[in-house]
Amino acid sequence: MQSAPRTAAQGHWVRLEPRSDVLPSNGSAEVRLAALAEHDAHRIRALNTQIEQAIAIRQRNQSGQFSTSVKFSVNAGPGLYIIQLTLGTPPQTFPVIMDTGSQLIWMQCQPCQFCVSQNATLFSPSSSSSYATEPCSSTACASLPRQCSQSNTCQYSYSYASQASTQGQLGTETLTLLSPEGSTSAFPGLVFGCGLNNHGEYGGAAGLVGMGQSSLSLPSQLSSVLGGKKLSYCLLSHATLPSSSSANPSSLVICEAAAESASRMQFTPIVANPAVVASLYYIDVLGFSVNNVRLNIAASTFSIQADGRGGIILDSGTTYTYLPSAAFSVIQQAFDTFVKLPRYSNHPYLPLCYSVQEGQETTAIPPFTVHLQGMDLAVPLDNYFTKVDEQGTYCLAIIPSSGGLQIIGNMLHQHYDVLYDLDNSRIGFLQKLEYTTVSSRQCTFSSF
Repeated sequence: MQSAPRTAAQGHWVRLEPRSDVLPSNGSAEVRLAALAEHDAHRIRALNTQIEQAIAIRQRNQSGQFSTSVKFSVNAGPGLYIIQLTLGTPPQTFPVIMDTGSQLIWMQCQPCQFCVSQNATLFSPSSSSSYATEPCSSTACASLPRQCSQSNTCQYSYSYASQASTQGQLGTETLTLLSPEGSTSAFPGLVFGCGLNNHGEYGGAAGLVGMGQSSLSLPSQLSSVLGGKKLSYCLLSHATLPSSSSANPSSLVICEAAAESASRMQFTPIVANPAVVASLYYIDVLGFSVNNVRLNIAASTFSIQADGRGGIILDSGTTYTYLPSAAFSVIQQAFDTFVKLPRYSNHPYLPLCYSVQEGQETTAIPPFTVHLQGMDLAVPLDNYFTKVDEQGTYCLAIIPSSGGLQIIGNMLHQHYDVLYDLDNSRIGFLQKLEYTTVSSRQCTFSSF
């Protein structure tokens, strides 16, 4: 990607909002949280399929070393948040899904052979003077399942474990980003998939922006012109999300000046899983505390196994946190020891719930801490207990799993600036204490 003009502390932003098809606009908190749980179930199946296929490829490799073969194309699939992406000359703007679990940037294009419904016109390469096709000899083309056309154009194929897929031609285009002050900056040479044959459910989005660690993701492609491969976001509480996405106070900011908060952050290393393509963000969870009492859970419970299974990831596209049943049982027992409230046992998917009278929440429910390699995350109350109905039922936002991948979901790390410092293989956390509308502060997503 070619360099763009830069100024000190220059920032760029785009809007961040939840997918309307996943989060009902006029539903109660109970309905919205149930919809998010259903989305989680689909995403976790996709993530586990991704890992199992990666392990199978590794086991077939006689050397025992995993190779990012172009035959491997399964990724996590659609996440929860929509951003507005502007491409082309003159600029064309499209709603696309932000996904920290995949790498490719792509959108539906004219002339589309098969396209799913979207809330925008299709991108028109012929209407953009800056569009160019990517040759089969390029490094970008070699990193995807592909074939060559007679004109030496890279024809890519990219599938998701959620049964979604995109096929088309790989191209380059100019990305335009907007600063909070209203100025724009152009970044030529962004590699993306121009999807001509697409399948799946994207909630009206025009495509998907991969935010993983691989070379084709947005933070990787912008790293050379924005001073490094780093990205960060902060997410508002699910409990405070308004009923209309048009009023959502969140925004997504791509900003060179975001590094100023790094000096105040705590960091934990990004852990490599040798069996899985570098899209997922594994972290080293050492254990948990309830009411400042460290629980008796072996750290190996959360470790990546020798075959690549297990381990725990940080994922913005999953709502709840998913832990092994044995670990969940210890956490549940600890809360039952300290919480002197009536249990509510009829919730369909959250096993640990209490009936809480108004005003009791902060005094009756003890603090909860996540112990990570290098730091402790003492999370706010509404990050780990959520109100699920109007009768005052509060449930622990952790769900036991019978096996497979473990996940720290976005609810557990909401109210934090989360910095993915890929250059130094670490993730930073900084708690934000106040959240207001976008007119007075911006809950940010940054790449710099």
